[in-house]
Amino acid sequence: MTPGRRRRTVGRGTVGLALVLLLGGCVYYPTVGDLGGVRLLPERGRVVRNGDGALFFVDITSTGKSKDVLVRAETPIAKRAQILSPSGEPLARLQIPGTSFVRLHPGGERVVLLDLTRELKAGEVVIVTLFFEKSGAIGVVSAVE
Repeated sequence: MTPGRRRRTVGRGTVGLALVLLLGGCVYYPTVGDLGGVRLLPERGRVVRNGDGALFFVDITSTGKSKDVLVRAETPIAKRAQILSPSGEPLARLQIPGTSFVRLHPGGERVVLLDLTRELKAGEVVIVTLFFEKSGAIGVVSAVE
């Protein structure tokens, strides 16, 4: 070493810290679709008055790879809610396939709300809670028609 020049050394701790900081930015966060999980998005909920009861319709988009099952529905405006098949037969469960779109509509599967707790007025908003096996409870804000 020549006089007047100092040799600078890098310690192990400094190298380790630099390595941790470098690798810290290289993290992959998988999406629900990557993992094959369930992700349900209910949209366009509506409640249609029908005699003494009402019918509930909704569009359910499944963006996960795994299926889920609608097992029941509840709302404060009705004492009972029943899932119906297109022919009007009660269903205990409604399959929601993975990566799909399921529409509850007048000519297909739907939910009938029975024993209403009060009179429904057009334009008001109610919440219908859908219960799924895997996803749990999901509330759907629905306009009354």
